[in-house]
Amino acid sequence: MGIYPGFDIKIDSVNMLFEYGQGVFGPEVEKRYLKDIRNSFKDNNAEGPEIPYVVAMDVGKTKDRNDLKERNLLYGAMIYSKGKIGDEPVRSQGHVHSISESCNSSTPEVYEIWSGEAIIYMQETVETDPGRCFAITAKKGDVVIVPPGWAHFTVNANPNKLMTFGAWCIRDYGFEYSKIREKNGLAYSPIFDDQNNIY
Repeated sequence: MGIYPGFDIKIDSVNMLFEYGQGVFGPEVEKRYLKDIRNSFKDNNAEGPEIPYVVAMDVGKTKDRNDLKERNLLYGAMIYSKGKIGDEPVRSQGHVHSISESCNSSTPEVYEIWSGEAIIYMQETVETDPGRCFAITAKKGDVVIVPPGWAHFTVNANPNKLMTFGAWCIRDYGFEYSKIREKNGLAYSPIFDDQNNIY
């Protein structure tokens, strides 16, 4: 898989599933379908993997479960498909973390890349002027933090390999999509050239 995240979790790369080892809890994956996120891509009719990525929210060691709940922390695991969506990489549609009732604030997200190569794109706002924008390249073992209130999406930067990662967030997380969907995505979209380099 890549790095060891501290508990026994394996990737079924054929079926894009997680296998949980002894003493590990986790749900069935939630599948994200291209048809549901298509409007966030430059070409709304582009072809690509039917399931660009899968998500398993709330995974970890069984012995730590109550502690995580008391700390209001949640760890999620993701698999991003190989391939492309038109001339764009496989990626999420983008979101902003909504205000959580437990702290009355938007919260950060902490990415831990397990395998493959990711790009975490983030912009300060979802307004017409997006403010500061950053695209952070991250490989196995790298950690990237998205600040509270920033819009962001996650990219599989290598079309020939799955990309996997874990992410910390608050347990009562929520996502805001409405303004992003109104604008058909965030301010910038990554594109592959003929040599599969992203620009």
